[in-house]
Amino acid sequence: MKGDVRMFLNVTDRRRITLVGLLTLVTVPAVLFFTRGEPQAEVATVAAAGVSVAGSGSETSEPPAPVFLEGPAGIAPTGTAVISYPSSQGSRLEGKGTFSSFNGAPQTVCNAPGAPYGVTIVVKNLDNGRSIACSNVMMPSTPANVVIVLHTRLFVELSDLVNAPIPVALTW
Repeated sequence: MKGDVRMFLNVTDRRRITLVGLLTLVTVPAVLFFTRGEPQAEVATVAAAGVSVAGSGSETSEPPAPVFLEGPAGIAPTGTAVISYPSSQGSRLEGKGTFSSFNGAPQTVCNAPGAPYGVTIVVKNLDNGRSIACSNVMMPSTPANVVIVLHTRLFVELSDLVNAPIPVALTW
């Protein structure tokens, strides 16, 4: 057979493997034979002179009482939370986003016909909250019902490719 490389063991390696096999065949049964039927050795306890050592469980002892934390009670929650709203500066656009390889273009490009070309767009996935930034470039055509086409590498940072198209929010 052409290209078939076989590696044979030399004499020394074969002897080592044989020796290890024979030692294993002798030691495993010997260990099992000599340790069978013997009780396990008890753990010796050492105490200072004049101190009594507790027995092996013949004495009964009561478990300690549970510990409760004392002090003032905490402030009860009111059920309200502070809600932060983003500033209304800049433009915002929502819709579906998908991906394209852009045929060798840099990995930081995207195409959003609704945004000015050349601006940096922040794209946020509305399903999981992840966001990325990309440069808006012109593309010959954009699929229908899609507000942005991202480079494949950028889309992977937002979501899995199988989830396309995803709901996104664009700001610039």
